[in-house]
Amino acid sequence: MSLGTTISRLRAEKKLSQGDLADALGVSRQSVSKWETDASVPELDKLVKLSQLFGVTLDELVTGETPPEQVPASPLPPPSRQIPGQKIAAIILVCMAFFVWLFLTVLGVPLEGLILAAPLLVCAAICFAAKKRAGLWCAWAVYLTVELYLRWATGLTWRLTLRTFAFTPEENYTRLIIAWVQLLVLLLMFFFTFRSFRNIHLDLHNRRNRFLLAGGWMLLILLHFLKNWGYPIIYQNPAMDFSLGVRLLLRTGDVLLLALFASLLTATVCALRKPKS
Repeated sequence: MSLGTTISRLRAEKKLSQGDLADALGVSRQSVSKWETDASVPELDKLVKLSQLFGVTLDELVTGETPPEQVPASPLPPPSRQIPGQKIAAIILVCMAFFVWLFLTVLGVPLEGLILAAPLLVCAAICFAAKKRAGLWCAWAVYLTVELYLRWATGLTWRLTLRTFAFTPEENYTRLIIAWVQLLVLLLMFFFTFRSFRNIHLDLHNRRNRFLLAGGWMLLILLHFLKNWGYPIIYQNPAMDFSLGVRLLLRTGDVLLLALFASLLTATVCALRKPKS
């Protein structure tokens, strides 16, 4: 639609004659006639007065198009204040740990209650703190705690599987089965850990990474040597009181060595794996 046609239409809607419009704008009736026939174009100040007189915008006056109705924007939803699922799980785990400890304390075995509640508390701390792989870390926490309990309460470790073919019925085959379960679960833990870190490459060209990895293996070998040297001396000492606390401390050292070995083995696999191009 041309400017002249728009002016003529709007003038008719306002029920104004060309003379009335000319008087309102301070121009001659012939000027208005020329505008409406597109023989001439109003000056800018006259366009502004026309838009004010007709109650339209300059865009509507010049283009002759009515702008689309503006749809009011829907208000933004308020920020969600829901507790993330991981933190909800952590709260539930803390409550479960408390009730386990309280129940066993009432039964008169608070230390056992603390041991059984420990994996729940560790998993709760992991859920609160970990941003990635919380499930993997919780699985390791549960496995290592169960491993600690079995070593402390029964003396069983996966190493018993090395005597499978020399095992006798008098030694109780149930113990051997438990040891095999421990070994299989440990292998599964390593499998899922390596799989979780499959996209991570440890650059051995970095001197710091080489130093940390080599130093970690040296520390593990040293601690393992000290354990094999020191434990027999401790066990053969007649003055040594092997209370539950002392035995728990010794077995905790064993489990920490296992955790260090798992960490170093994972780091070594990440270092030997070729980076993806």
